[in-house]
Amino acid sequence: MFKFIKVWTKSRDPKSPRYRRDFANELDGEHIKYVTERHGDNEDVIGKEGAMVVKDEEDIFLVYASHEILFRCPIPELSAWYLMSGDGVVLTGPDIEHDGQVRTITAYFTYHRK
Repeated sequence: MFKFIKVWTKSRDPKSPRYRRDFANELDGEHIKYVTERHGDNEDVIGKEGAMVVKDEEDIFLVYASHEILFRCPIPELSAWYLMSGDGVVLTGPDIEHDGQVRTITAYFTYHRK
């Protein structure tokens, strides 16, 4: 009913925790075709067939693909933006799964239509 108020009061600062939480919630449940990570000049596929999940009780964002968790990041520290094509999203942040190392991965959606 009051969805229009939420749109009016939406945060526009990509560095604010509210913006990051809203973006993560927007990605929650999105299906993934494959996930890539850049190593030098190569774009390596690190996972296929998965989803992006928000764990509200832990304030964590997960990327799950190839039957394993590829990326786990606290939402307040997550930076994310859509690809210009709209086919996926780039995620950057400290990865708890890999000892807090800051990683940048690209997740491509299975079917994107909005």
